[in-house]
Amino acid sequence: MNKDQVKGTMDDVAGRAKRQVGEWTGDTKAQVEGLGQQVKGKAEKAMGTVKDAVREGHEEVKSQAGKAWEDTKHAVHDGQNKAKEQTKKAWELTSDQVSNGKEDAERRRQAQQMEDGGDLDFAHHNGSESEKSHR
Repeated sequence: MNKDQVKGTMDDVAGRAKRQVGEWTGDTKAQVEGLGQQVKGKAEKAMGTVKDAVREGHEEVKSQAGKAWEDTKHAVHDGQNKAKEQTKKAWELTSDQVSNGKEDAERRRQAQQMEDGGDLDFAHHNGSESEKSHR
């Protein structure tokens, strides 16, 4: 209970007592004053309740905002770690592909050299054969 609620309760009780005394004594003015004080007390209590609700709501919003901030920080950290892992995997895959590409290029170069060497041998043999037939 906050001070508005306490004051409101006191005014409500005092107003009820004043109104009741006015009813017993037939004092209309006391009855009206008592009723007015009761209304004032109920309004003060309601104001106190609203203030408490706003305060609690404010605390809840702060709490939720804090949780959201922590969740966001964790999500960003997790995202950074995931990005690092994916980058590392991509780098390894690229390195493997480059290495495989170099190996393939070397095999093609060697195969081409063999073909070129084989063509020379073939041409050399053909040349020899043709020279023999011309002789």
